Amino acid sequence: MKHYPNSFAKIFGIGLLMSYAVLLTACGSTNPPTQQLTETQMVIQQAEQAGANDHAPLEIREARKKLEQAQKAVEDKEYEHALRLLEHARVDAELAQMKTLSAQSQKIVAELRENIRTLREEIGRKSENIN
Repeated sequence: MKHYPNSFAKIFGIGLLMSYAVLLTACGSTNPPTQQLTETQMVIQQAEQAGANDHAPLEIREARKKLEQAQKAVEDKEYEHALRLLEHARVDAELAQMKTLSAQSQKIVAELRENIRTLREEIGRKSENIN
């Protein structure tokens, strides 16, 4: 009977160590998402520099709001939540940047069409004067 208590103690000890290891892994494995925070800030700045405040104000506002929420989550050591917010903020900023580039492209196309129309009119007038 002396054998059972020893075996039980070993199994219990191993189980306790494994539980402790899992607990440490769950609590300490996530580090502050500093790189993602910096990258998201850069994407938002790029979108703003491209003109997102004028062409995609809602999207860029949402990106900034989620960035602020992520910064608060980092302060509260809620790193997983912060990562999700940063991902959403980055997507919002990228959408704002794409909408801005699209709007700028459409403006350029409209200007080119107007220039082509003006040139056609001038060519038409010159050809009438020649005849």
